Amino acid sequence: MELFFHRDCVHYRSDRPCAPHKREGVVCDGCKYYVPSRTRVLIVKLAAAGDVLRTTAILPALRKKYENASVHWVTAAGSAPLLDKNPTIDRIIPFHGNFPVELLVEEFDVIMNFDASVDSAAIATAARGRERYGYGLDPAGFSFAYRPSGEAWLAMGLRDDYKKSNRETYQNHILRIAELEGPAESPQLILTDAEREFGAAKAKEYGIREEQRVVGLNTGAGGRWPLKRWTEEGFCEIARRFANAGAAVLLLGGPEEVERNKRLVAATRTIKNGRVVDAGCNNTMRQFAAIVDRCDAVVTGDTLAMHVATALGKQVVALFGPTSSAEIDLFGRGEKITSTEMPCLVCYLNQCDLDPNCMNTISPDRVEQAVLRCLASSIAG
Repeated sequence: MELFFHRDCVHYRSDRPCAPHKREGVVCDGCKYYVPSRTRVLIVKLAAAGDVLRTTAILPALRKKYENASVHWVTAAGSAPLLDKNPTIDRIIPFHGNFPVELLVEEFDVIMNFDASVDSAAIATAARGRERYGYGLDPAGFSFAYRPSGEAWLAMGLRDDYKKSNRETYQNHILRIAELEGPAESPQLILTDAEREFGAAKAKEYGIREEQRVVGLNTGAGGRWPLKRWTEEGFCEIARRFANAGAAVLLLGGPEEVERNKRLVAATRTIKNGRVVDAGCNNTMRQFAAIVDRCDAVVTGDTLAMHVATALGKQVVALFGPTSSAEIDLFGRGEKITSTEMPCLVCYLNQCDLDPNCMNTISPDRVEQAVLRCLASSIAG
């Protein structure tokens, strides 16, 4: 018997059964799920993880322009879990530092690269495609914009004054680079039922009651931009205030925040009404997201946690100093707080001699009031 497969179907996988077959046992001959792919799109967006996640906001606009597109996304291996389970992405290609060998053979109708970094631009240039948007790499090893639509974002990466004067969100810039029609939608992070159950089980383990309000405090900022981190004293004061008011406070973070969160738990150990709990700093990305999903409001710097919380529809209080608050869209769910005293905001420096610096001038009172408004909004919503 001759075997028959729809290799042009958006569901087709050459190395494994497709999702409809696994789910229902359907086969290609006469399959009701057969959808021919009309456009093969390659997206190159490697890092940072938060940037990868917020770039998913363009996927609805992309799908609208390219009907029945087959979307393939090259991303850093560490960021790949954030794209997992997303039904609008057909294939995730993890980048481990070398050009993905399969791209030497495959052809794409459209290639979109949103980073001017050398590795991203090299992938976009070496991959085989007809239309290109964003950034490529010239023979001298320098990035360039394929089209005029990418020139403004490229210039912002080269001149501090352009970056500082910008008033458009990242998503609007990316839509323009890709020449897609907006508006941008919220980033997409799809949790499974099992992952949501993990978050609920963790909340139960922490002693959080079903009706209790949960405030997440993401206390770090990663290793690259330490100045994005709010003060330990500020987080401690916010933890005390909301725990004393009866809320559950979850301390969030990664490996760099292990000791910081231990100190915060120790400093708030005498609180009687609510709880201050270290949610762990060694969770996987998706476990971290499942814990964030249990929060009603999240206080965070300009970090991955901010993008995760936004993608999950949480109320967010985002604190800004050295990076651009204008580029961030919370999609109507939260507030952005910046220093009111420092003229040198949006410096993008990772070291600063000023004392106090921009993040240190953000007061706990401002943060508390913003969180209270966010919690009220979450109840009203």
